[in-house]
This record gives sequence, C-alpha cells and structure tokens, in this order.
Amino acid sequence: MHRRLIIFGIAVAGLVYPAGALANVQLGVFANEPGGIPSFERALGGHVTIDHHYAPWTYRSWAFATANDASAGHIPLFSWSAAPRTTAAAIMSGSQDTVIVAAARAMAATGKPIYLRPFYEFDQPAGHKRYIGTPAQVVVAWQRVVTLFRDTGATNVKFVWCPMAFDFANGRAQQFWPGASFVDEVGADGYNFPTLKKFRTFGTIFQSAYAYAVSQSRPFFVAETASDSLKPATPAWIQSIGGWTATHPDTGAVVYFDSVSPKGYDFRLVAHAGALSAFRSLALSAAFAG
Repeated sequence: MHRRLIIFGIAVAGLVYPAGALANVQLGVFANEPGGIPSFERALGGHVTIDHHYAPWTYRSWAFATANDASAGHIPLFSWSAAPRTTAAAIMSGSQDTVIVAAARAMAATGKPIYLRPFYEFDQPAGHKRYIGTPAQVVVAWQRVVTLFRDTGATNVKFVWCPMAFDFANGRAQQFWPGASFVDEVGADGYNFPTLKKFRTFGTIFQSAYAYAVSQSRPFFVAETASDSLKPATPAWIQSIGGWTATHPDTGAVVYFDSVSPKGYDFRLVAHAGALSAFRSLALSAAFAG
C-alpha cells in the first residue's frame, strides 16, 4: 500500500508535506480561473493540496511558482512539455542537457516538494502536438532527464510518468515504461468527454492504469481528470471519486482539470454550482479529508 498520510509537515514516503495538511489522498486542481488557485479556493471554501501548472520546455519560473505554492500550503505539479520545442531524440543526444540541468538546479534550490510530469501524454500518436518520438526514444529520453535531476541533487522532485488512461488497456502505455527505478508515481489522464456516447464511471476510466501502478509497486496518480460540467450526471460522478479511492488504496493523488479544454469542452467547476458543490463534498470526504 502506498497511501500517504500528511500530518503536520512530517516526512512520509520521501516527501515533506506542508504543515497543517491532513489527507489520505492528495487532492489537486488545475485552477484555470480568474485569480488562479486562490480564487478557486475562496469559491470552494476549502483547501486543495496540489496546484497544477503547465510549463513549456524553456520555462524558468520554477522557484517563483514553487515559493508561491509553498507559502499557501500547496505542492506544485509541473506538467513539463517537451513538444513542440524539442524531441525525445534531441533529449537523448544530450543537446538539451543545459535546459534540463538548469531546471533541476532551480527546483533543487527550493528545497520544497515538487511533482514533475515531463512530456506528459507521450503516448499520443505521431502528428499530435505532444508527440516527441517512438516508445524506445521516449524511454531513453525519460531516463536521461531523471538521471540528470538525480545527479544534480534534486531529490525533492518526484517524477510522475503519465500516459493516457485508455492506453493501458490496449498495451500501448506499457511500451513507454522506463523502469520502476526511474519513476516515483504512475500517472494517467482520463476524462468523461462530451463527445462520448456512453457516460463512463471513474473506475472504468482508470482501473487498467491503477492495476499497472500496483504491478510496478508505485503509487497511482490521477494527473488530469474531469467530466463534462454540462451533464446532469457529473456532480454524482465527482462525488464517486471518493468511494473509488477508498477501495483502491494505492491511489496517492487525484488532480481535477478545472478549465475549458483546448477543444472547448467545459470542465469548469466554479462556473457550475452543482459541480463545485460536488467537488467541495469530495474534498471533505473521508478519502481526502483524513
């Protein structure tokens, strides 16, 4: 079992968590709201643990963002995009080492717990905007990034390896596995898209990914999830997450995508009272509130 208890800044499972945070599973959000996560938490009337950021390859504000999160009792999750700036082959070659080492040094210097999700959804097909190479190339690139971080002393950074949830059932996600020694958390992204003909349960979306995390003796990390906020069934779906995590004890974190997606899908919470109320209930449930 990899569930982590967060109590008064005690170091558990390799990370030192902010004082005052108490949870069995870490709850997080990408709060794409006017005013960001402070505005989101005011609307929620509560606190989440993980603050999700999307960072381009040449991002430099690691220290600033981490300091802001730490001061508010949050742990940052940085989703670090390699595409379109670089490729797995370029990372393999060493041509990107300067960028990688600079990021590692900046994160190490914070001394704060950080989740890093490099080139997330690397299992996207060729031609997709996040495609950076073949499975073999991505594996070597991933191993190089992790090794450079470790050699730099960035032991406060935990690596979230994160394909798309549906690619676990068909075996494609596993082709990108770099080895358990290079991964701290097995992640997955999965949604109830409005284009789907059938509304899917949270368990249907994530069961195969969860099983793989367990098979590799790694905590399971839901890095992106949401359901169409316009669907009447979505509030109950959000509340069901607590029950699912309670019966899947290797779940370490669930991070909600509170935004309109690039394709225009409305996953917002604050803009929809029923969805926000359900998320508030989730945050206060036994699975997340301790």
